[in-house]
Amino acid sequence: MQLTQADEQTRDKLVRVLGENSSMFLATSADDVWNAGAFYAELDPFTLTLVLEAGGTTLRNINANPSVAVVIAPSGPFQPFLQGRATAKVRDAEGKEETIAALLRKEPQIKALIEAAPVEAVDLNVSRWRVTDIGEGWLPGRELAAPPA
Repeated sequence: MQLTQADEQTRDKLVRVLGENSSMFLATSADDVWNAGAFYAELDPFTLTLVLEAGGTTLRNINANPSVAVVIAPSGPFQPFLQGRATAKVRDAEGKEETIAALLRKEPQIKALIEAAPVEAVDLNVSRWRVTDIGEGWLPGRELAAPPA
């Protein structure tokens, strides 16, 4: 599928913001709603991988309802920021090792968090991003859907 020039600009900004940042806010819901901060590594612009506390509310919600929302806003709304809709999937033991390796490459300080408590690895398959850059006049933000599988 050929991208339009606007979609290419949006994708370029998406890739830049993902690469320049390592933390996000992850909203989940099941019996109750919850919003948590997490470190991530991008496997590609539409697949993020992260670890979550094994006994935490976020993982419990994901197991009950894998539909999640993501916000990556490094310095507030006047810097480019991302909002996304995703489906979360808990990874197996091999996937967990891959996730931890990717996280340590991107953000070495996460080692202390990984060692502090039992964690599980999760992939987020983002179906749609909204990329907002107020300084560039992207308000409302530009939407970019994941390529067809």
